[in-house]
This record gives sequence, structure tokens and C-alpha cells, in this order.
Amino acid sequence: MILGLTGGYCAGKNAAAALLEERGWTCIDLDRLGHQALEANAAPVQELLGKNLRRPDGSLDRKAIGALVFADPELLSRYEAIVQPAMLRLLDDALAAGKSAGCAHRGDSVPLKKPLCINAAILYRLPHAYACEAIIEIRAPLLMRLDRSKKRDGLGFVQALLRIRRQSPLWRAGRAFSAKRAILYNKGNPQDLADKLDALLASLGLSAH
Repeated sequence: MILGLTGGYCAGKNAAAALLEERGWTCIDLDRLGHQALEANAAPVQELLGKNLRRPDGSLDRKAIGALVFADPELLSRYEAIVQPAMLRLLDDALAAGKSAGCAHRGDSVPLKKPLCINAAILYRLPHAYACEAIIEIRAPLLMRLDRSKKRDGLGFVQALLRIRRQSPLWRAGRAFSAKRAILYNKGNPQDLADKLDALLASLGLSAH
């Protein structure tokens, strides 16, 4: 069982992922895999961006990288061409590891101990979206998202709106998955989100094992 989880910037996707993990799911965080892919490709990324993008502790400054690439669509495309292939290979490895860890040695007919979830903002752009038996898309009110953006990432009103607007092609692409997509509206109340998620999982026949 593979479930897809996606949602717009600051809509509450990771909060939903945490709830799924509490309910027995193994969630594969594509953003985390992207960080690993970035570190593994640090040299070509720095060559592309032409700046010293290291923090004092030696790690790459992802916020500085994001500020550069999201301001220039052509630069973003070139950056993604470096990082995304490595990220997708890591995703394939994580899915294979999740399936292997969940199966006994008697054969592939043994069911998974834990269902798998791909937690990815760009899910609709991935070939893996077609392998998902169901997709949950998290949505939230715009004002709430803007407020969370300021508190979490320190983005101003215009910066946050631009980031939200840049994601709009993803949701248009999501229409191709409408047959297996379920929308979950997050109003910012944790218990309300948990209750809605439980009800949605039950309606999809995907309640925790």
C-alpha cells in the first residue's frame, strides 16, 4: 500500500504526515531526501550558483539557495536538473527499503507490516504519483498560510504569496489524479485535522493497521 500526501506551502502537510506516523504509517519525506541529494551534489550546485553557500558549521545554506533559485525560473530549472535525479533515486531506495522491511522472507505475497506514504509537495510532478493507490491533498485558508509562513520562515507577505503562486501548476497537474485524490481541509486546529484524517482514512479503507 502506497499513499501519496501533498499540499501547498504552509498548508499543514507535515502535520498530517506526523499524524499518519502516529497511526502506524511509514512516511517518506521527499524534502528530507532533497536535502541529502543537495549535500551529495554540493559541488555542481555551488558551481551553478557561483556563491559560497556554506554555513559556519559546513552545511549548505538551503534558505540562501532557495532565495536564489526561486527568484529565477531558469536557474531553478537548472538547479532541479542537478538535484532531482539524485532525489528520485533516494526515493526509489526508500520505497524498496520500506517494502523489504515490511515483508517476511516467504515471498512477495506476504503483506506489508506498515503501509507506506510518500510525503511530497511536488508529488504530482513525480512518476511515483501513479503508483499511489490514493492521494491526500492538504488545503488551508490563505490567511492562515501567510501567517504560518511569517512565523515559521520569516517571509513577508509578498514573498509568501509568490511562493504560493509558484506552486499553482502543481495543483493543475493534480487534476489528472482526481479519481484517487481526496482533499483534506486544514483549519489550523490539530484535533480537527486528526479527526478529519481519521475519517478520510476510514472512508478510503486505509485505517491504520
